[in-house]
Amino acid sequence: MQPGAVVVVSGPLGPWDGGPAPTRAPYPVVVASPVADRRPYAVSWLADAARRLLAAAPASPLVLVAHGTAGPLLPALARAQRAAGRRVGGYVFADATLPRPGAPSHLDLLRAADGAAADAAHEALHASGAGWPPEAAHPGDHDFWTERLPPAPDWPDAPCAYLHTGATVPGVGPVDFWARSATARGWPVRTPAAGEDVAAALAETIAALPG
Repeated sequence: MQPGAVVVVSGPLGPWDGGPAPTRAPYPVVVASPVADRRPYAVSWLADAARRLLAAAPASPLVLVAHGTAGPLLPALARAQRAAGRRVGGYVFADATLPRPGAPSHLDLLRAADGAAADAAHEALHASGAGWPPEAAHPGDHDFWTERLPPAPDWPDAPCAYLHTGATVPGVGPVDFWARSATARGWPVRTPAAGEDVAAALAETIAALPG
């Protein structure tokens, strides 16, 4: 598809290193790293993302690209953009967790991908009171990991795709699990070849979206 703008958002645990955005693309690219700095964390992240996009004023139709733990928040961000009068034409999940029915927590999503990692995270959060995972730029506390995320009724409302780079992303668990989940939903999954530019792969994934 040919979007009016592409919006790349990082998850609450920290920015996408380098924020690989399509280069020489025939549309504007907005790269945002919203911060979840207060409870409820999902609402805080969404409010910060909305402020950043208001300032950037991207043109419709938007393609929303989520990295890491931004994935399950993408439907709520899309609702906010539609309320602001912008049409969302597609979604790309880049090494990201995926929205699921109901209102799961980030910990529930991690448990779906890697039960042992979720158990270790829960124990660490209770034992030390510090944030987890320690390698994240903004480790989440117990409330972050266990709060219920905004539900995603009547979603997806636009074509979706998954970009599986093979990178390790804090708090997501095995990205292979999420890539397989995307395949099971009938979404195209793009896996860049060794040495292939991730930005170029993202641009190709966006171009292949219907619309």
